[in-house]
Amino acid sequence: MPASAQPPVRGLPAVYFNDPAIFHRAKEEVFFRTWQYACHASQLPAPGDYLTFTLFDQDIVVLRDRGDTLRAFYNVCQHRGHRLLEGSGNRRLLVCPYHAWSYGLDGRLKGAPGSDAVDGFDPGEICIPSIRLEEFLGFVFVNLDDGASSMDRCYPGVREAILALCPDIRERSLADEHSTEEGCNWLVAVENYNECYHCKGAHPDFAEGVIDPASYGVLPFGDGKVLVHSSRPARGDSAWYDVSGSDYGSFYLWPATSIQIYPGCVVNNYHWRPLAVDGTRVCRSWFSRDGQVDDVLRQVIELDRNTTFAEDLVLLRNVQRGIRSRGYRPGPLIISPDGGIDNELSIACLHRWLREAVDGNSSPTRAPT
Repeated sequence: MPASAQPPVRGLPAVYFNDPAIFHRAKEEVFFRTWQYACHASQLPAPGDYLTFTLFDQDIVVLRDRGDTLRAFYNVCQHRGHRLLEGSGNRRLLVCPYHAWSYGLDGRLKGAPGSDAVDGFDPGEICIPSIRLEEFLGFVFVNLDDGASSMDRCYPGVREAILALCPDIRERSLADEHSTEEGCNWLVAVENYNECYHCKGAHPDFAEGVIDPASYGVLPFGDGKVLVHSSRPARGDSAWYDVSGSDYGSFYLWPATSIQIYPGCVVNNYHWRPLAVDGTRVCRSWFSRDGQVDDVLRQVIELDRNTTFAEDLVLLRNVQRGIRSRGYRPGPLIISPDGGIDNELSIACLHRWLREAVDGNSSPTRAPT
């Protein structure tokens, strides 16, 4: 190696994927301080509609109030800590199943059995703590950090870039959703999603049926923690469906959400929920103008699920097993600033963002000289 040359950047040491302490720091410093996908606005069309989910050990409810405003709250009764709601549905009041304390859709306490006999009991002082919520082109996000910047400041330019690809994206509704447990650390999952170095060998159907590999690339976007995948549509008879109408674009929003526009304005997304240091649930959602799955969308969903989605599960579980090996030594990343499909610049970005959050160090791991 010439004396002036920099040694190549290596992947993260295995400890970042296997250590419960680092996983805990990622929970506190990454996931509890960033925007997390909750649901799509179309899932809560009427006042009183609600949906619950869990982020690590935090139970959250998203609902539409009487004024047609979307709100998010911690899903916990302020009396003695019981979870208020399960699943999804519609409620006029949020009633705790433990002692029947009831709250309005604004989170304020409405009633507590027996409280009239308690001197100084003031229901006006009791409210379920709210969580920051933003609707972003129909996608609903929450942030547990009250001081966090808005989504447009965290991900500058993304809104405009998505609208340029799919101007009517706000008119879409959820049409189909499926999820599974991937058997790996969350970073293994988002690494795999954010590079297509493996696509030609591992995902031949995607590489020929959706994108044009010769034009594919994944690069950092703007000044935020965003990675953009871009490509021309698949060419010729190999395309899964009529891909005319738009190019391919995918916008990965650190740390655990992607909004994708398949060619022809087929809107879909991924989001990931860490379950354990070696467990992650991935959810795959598809959207249409009427919330229905027509024959073309059904074909795309089934092809995706039976090829790329299923193939990635095998890869991810093998990688998680491999990085537990005592013989694993992270090799150099294949990095080109010019992009292209055979490129892991995006992986170096993910590693830098994680290290900034969990240990305050963004320096890349270099191979020894």
